[in-house]
Amino acid sequence: MSSMGTNKKSILVVDDEEIVRYSLVNILKSNGYEVDEVSSGKDALKALYEKQYNLILTDLVMEGMDGLDLLENVKVISPRTIVIVITGYGSIKTAVAALRLGVYDYLLKPCDEKELLIRVKRGLEMQHYGEEQKRLQEVGTIAKVAVTLSDKINTPLNIILGNIEILRLKPELTGNPSIKESLSTMEKQIFSIKKVMEKLAKLTTAETKRYASLTDYEVIDITGGKDG
Repeated sequence: MSSMGTNKKSILVVDDEEIVRYSLVNILKSNGYEVDEVSSGKDALKALYEKQYNLILTDLVMEGMDGLDLLENVKVISPRTIVIVITGYGSIKTAVAALRLGVYDYLLKPCDEKELLIRVKRGLEMQHYGEEQKRLQEVGTIAKVAVTLSDKINTPLNIILGNIEILRLKPELTGNPSIKESLSTMEKQIFSIKKVMEKLAKLTTAETKRYASLTDYEVIDITGGKDG
């Protein structure tokens, strides 16, 4: 399944009128969006199972599965996808029903090109903001867990370090190079663990790195950095 992590935003246009689809697709493609089109709610669901879309632009009144039914299914299949309803059958009743189901915006046909692009842009910005907030919450959760783990782990590590110092002072061991080397290796590894735990406990967005070749993944650096 394709991801929503690509730079080019993907949009699915759903309308049973070919001329409407043609117009919407041309407008969106000419403004840099990746656009697919289908003529029914049923076909829209098939497309959603094969590909993730950043935004769906759908007619409200269609034969078979209408826009409201489609919206209910989108919430289950792809809850992160923004939905904008565009229809020629404008009424308070349908608008309220769509809004209650979680539709982002509501436009009436014929839709002004400039207004359409503004609404689409705002919807995608809101989606990005929501994803970023979720990411920050996840990073914060990791940091909180790391603080707790750090407290639990540092105590036994400090005890081990203390025992290493005691062993170094024993006359029968001071002249044994292999034992001295083993103790130094143990000490180094313990300090490495303590450093990783400290970095996790202080984790913020400043410590995260994004790589262009891995657009769908985020790598968190907890071992390197300028001080590493």
